[in-house]
Amino acid sequence: MVTAFVDILHPDPGPLAYRAIRLSASGGVEGIEHIAARDDAEAAALTSRMANGYGIDLWERGRFLDCFPSLNVNAPGALA
Repeated sequence: MVTAFVDILHPDPGPLAYRAIRLSASGGVEGIEHIAARDDAEAAALTSRMANGYGIDLWERGRFLDCFPSLNVNAPGALA
């Protein structure tokens, strides 16, 4: 009975839905990749390897997790 009450207050949102959002030179969205990961740490590890010329933002539904800046030293905002 208590479990049913807790489920009403905090329904299971379903499986995690990670997205890597590729950024363009102007800061807009160049594309979106769905990431198959078991948890935030695995999603971050997979996304960090995807950094394109302008960087990638990692989201799980409406929850911002991390930003991976460009590894290209010629791109604005890149890590030197």
